Amino acid sequence: MAEILVIEDDEAVRYSLCEALESMGYTVETAVNGVEGVSKCEVKDYDLVITDLIMPEKDGVQTILELKINNPDLKIVAISGGGKNIDIMETTYRIGADCALTKPFSINDLGACVTKVLANLTPV
Repeated sequence: MAEILVIEDDEAVRYSLCEALESMGYTVETAVNGVEGVSKCEVKDYDLVITDLIMPEKDGVQTILELKINNPDLKIVAISGGGKNIDIMETTYRIGADCALTKPFSINDLGACVTKVLANLTPV
C-alpha cells in the first residue's frame, strides 16, 4: 500500500488525518511543519505528501515548491483552513499540488482525493 507523509502543525488535525488514512490501509508518517517534512522527504521516498498551507517555520507553499524542486514527480495534496482563500488554493495547483481540500473536509472527500491522486501515479 502507498506510503503517505502528512505535514500538519495542528496536532489534533494531524492525528485525525493519520487515523483516517491508516483506516483506509495506507502507511502514514507525520511531520509537524514544512522544515521537518522536507527533511523527511530528503531521506525517504513517499508516494504522496499531504501538507497544510498555513504553518509556522515554512508554510505549505514554500514546502510544495521545495518538494517539487527535489522531486518533480512527487504527488501532493494541499489542505487549508485559511478562510477558504481561493487564491491560495489556486496557487497550490500552479506550483504542483495534484489536489486541494479546504478544511473542514470529510473523510470521504479525503479518501476520494487521495485515491484519485495515487491512481495517477506513473509506474517507475
